[in-house]
Amino acid sequence: MIRKIGVTGAAGFIGGHLADYIDAQPGFEAVRIVREHFEERHLSSVVAGCEAIVHLAGVSRSDEPQQLYRINMELLEHLILAVRFAGVKPRILFGSTTHEAKQTKYHASKRDGRDRLDRAARELGFENVGVLMPNVFGPGGKPHYNSVVATFCADSRRGRRLTVHSDAGRVKLIYIDGLVRRLFELAAGDFPGNPVEIVPEFDVEVAGIAARVTGFAAGKRPEPEDRFGVLLYRTWLSYPEKEC
Repeated sequence: MIRKIGVTGAAGFIGGHLADYIDAQPGFEAVRIVREHFEERHLSSVVAGCEAIVHLAGVSRSDEPQQLYRINMELLEHLILAVRFAGVKPRILFGSTTHEAKQTKYHASKRDGRDRLDRAARELGFENVGVLMPNVFGPGGKPHYNSVVATFCADSRRGRRLTVHSDAGRVKLIYIDGLVRRLFELAAGDFPGNPVEIVPEFDVEVAGIAARVTGFAAGKRPEPEDRFGVLLYRTWLSYPEKEC
């Protein structure tokens, strides 16, 4: 019997990698849930056969913060209603961030979203897991949106000069493969509790990332035992070079 795991935001960076990872696991199938499923109001039929749902859909950057908050909360409300109407009780993972305490509308949507899902889970009787994720990098990350790594790598490949702000400091990171593996375990394994904080793999200086990426453009290559360097180089190569 095929076990189905739904992934909202499956057209995005993390969601796309996660759906591919699920499909590669024997006995599992990813149900890719994208924006159209919410807009067409067919979400209840889509989630009906899912034993778990990883909710990653949402907006993380916008020139209208209040609208960003409203969209993220509405997407979650649509998912809760779909589960209610379908009469199912899947485990729902809510993708949040380790920076949840920051005072922006995006981070407020994560805090309030987790609280709303907690209340819905108690009411409807399903398992829910708030997943606090560190910054993630890897091939497919959207420059100037997903992470500083994506921005540096894409700009470097296009021949642009990298800018590091004086207060950039350090950043804790996880590579996309490690993140989706952990998300799959949380969705398909024993109930892990609520919430769960995913441990980052690397703690690096932002200026150091820029220096290494600049070195790649100059022909420097990481040593095989330098895991962060190898993964950073792999990410750098995934972006197209500047057209001559």
